[in-house]
Amino acid sequence: MELQQIDLNKLNTFFAVAEQAGVTAAARHLALTPSAVSQSLSALEDALDVRLFHRVGRRLVLTREGELLYRRFREYQARLAQTLTEVRNEEREPRGLIRLGLFVGFPRERLASFLAEFSRAHEKVRVKLLYGSRDELVAGLLEGRMDAVLSFDPEGDASGRIEATRLFREELVLVGAASLLRGRFSLDVLGRVPVVDYYQSDPLIHRWIAYHFRRKPPRLNVRIWAATTNLALDLILKRVGVGILPRHVAAPFVARKRLRLVEPGKRVLTDSMWWKKLSSPGARASPALEAFREAAIEAFSDLALD
Repeated sequence: MELQQIDLNKLNTFFAVAEQAGVTAAARHLALTPSAVSQSLSALEDALDVRLFHRVGRRLVLTREGELLYRRFREYQARLAQTLTEVRNEEREPRGLIRLGLFVGFPRERLASFLAEFSRAHEKVRVKLLYGSRDELVAGLLEGRMDAVLSFDPEGDASGRIEATRLFREELVLVGAASLLRGRFSLDVLGRVPVVDYYQSDPLIHRWIAYHFRRKPPRLNVRIWAATTNLALDLILKRVGVGILPRHVAAPFVARKRLRLVEPGKRVLTDSMWWKKLSSPGARASPALEAFREAAIEAFSDLALD
């Protein structure tokens, strides 16, 4: 089907019905009558020869085809809005909204300092933070709900649809209160002490053990799944358990002897922080996104490992 065969106003009406979860609310949003919205929706379904909604009583529920159209049209709207902003922005001045996907475990102090400095330097750029897991962030990019992502990953993106730039690598170390890590450390110690980790679905302590000891972890007593680096640090300092922290986060507390650092060998487990956005070969980068990317590279360069 050719695009010119479809009335874009009807697509916009369909999108409003999906967004507003009903004809009446969509009519108020569009300043139309409910009858006009219903007629537009029926005409679009006839033109496409598919049902876009299941009608369940007074409720409208997206069909599989409707869900696909809704998701793709939302992505189209986001890209069109960005394009219009760039067209109006003849001098390529950074401006507009950046929807930034962010890994929930990112240390908040470092992030707050970076965002404050960026905001002062670019007063016409607004930033909206959207937190999620690694998989949720990738989905947000692919579905057009996020413009860029800052996420920790052992490796870069392999989908081919996402452009990834590594900002820095950080070392991950095991730390705990001295009272929990007395004497010589061995893997059996982890079977006897409580542990603080991040996500039950992907225990970081398991990856640390596999990296250093090349074996399955012992049965661990994970007391709390903390999700964020800051909460994990606070819990470890309060002797709730031992856990994995970025070296630069743990270092001040190790220096003051509030935490003991465990280093099983010369090799150190690392994670990388990546800047990710949809790959658009030949397209000009958004001035706001490019400014944000350059600022992030500069802000976190001191954490980079050789």
